[in-house]
Amino acid sequence: MPAETALQLSQAPACYLHRGIDCIELFDYPLTAMAELRELYTELKRNGYGKLGFHSPMPRTRAFMDDGVACFYLHDDASQRGLSFDLLEHTLQHARQWQADYAVTHLTYGRTDTTDPGQAERLAAAACRRFAELSRYYEIPINVEFAAYTRTFNQPGQFIEAIARHDELALCIDTGHTRLGANLNGRDYFADIKTMAPYTRSMHLWNTMGNGSEHIPLHPAQDPVTGWIDIEQTLQLVLAENPAVTIIFEYPVAEVTRDIQAGYDWIKQIVNTCSLNK
Repeated sequence: MPAETALQLSQAPACYLHRGIDCIELFDYPLTAMAELRELYTELKRNGYGKLGFHSPMPRTRAFMDDGVACFYLHDDASQRGLSFDLLEHTLQHARQWQADYAVTHLTYGRTDTTDPGQAERLAAAACRRFAELSRYYEIPINVEFAAYTRTFNQPGQFIEAIARHDELALCIDTGHTRLGANLNGRDYFADIKTMAPYTRSMHLWNTMGNGSEHIPLHPAQDPVTGWIDIEQTLQLVLAENPAVTIIFEYPVAEVTRDIQAGYDWIKQIVNTCSLNK
């Protein structure tokens, strides 16, 4: 079975190919890797991975080589915001060439976002208007990934308000970011999940005990009683609202070991059970 990170190249910081349920999502490869990556994608399609997502930046341009971050949409500096829109448009150009099914972008980045709450909401609304315009032009739906590390813009309701007027946009729930954000802001994780579920079109799944940002692979032995995210309850809440949600395992895998496969099988079983109970 092909490895998720079969193309770990030094030209870009990340280079992640994440598998999902009948889907793969590409993130942060350099332009020079695209031909080889296309061959790998063709092989994956033959193995049943029919849906394709592009996570901005994808591919990363030589003009921007900062570590993994391309989301300055709430930055006070208009030139930084413009750089992020350029990177997103570049992603959408390639996504259309590859006939991708969707794209994902972050909206916030806590370290560089504005500290003015009113400005944050104005910039978020403007960014989502632009996302919708780009989505229509390139005919690629865009999922806005929720993260709650920005002091002035971290509520699920703020994200929902920013995207709700645009049919082209939906949310991407990231389980780890949602858990860490809930801890950071003193909120209930499941309350946030339940609020966002009706607006969610894709999910990034990984686990954490709430004490670090490392994307830990899923495994059925991760007991919520000991501090792990309750992935089963999370999926039940989201699948009740959108049974067709796209599910991505967002953690790097060099080899599909027995434990990794156990995690994949566990999630597929949960999804199948939820489907049967509808």
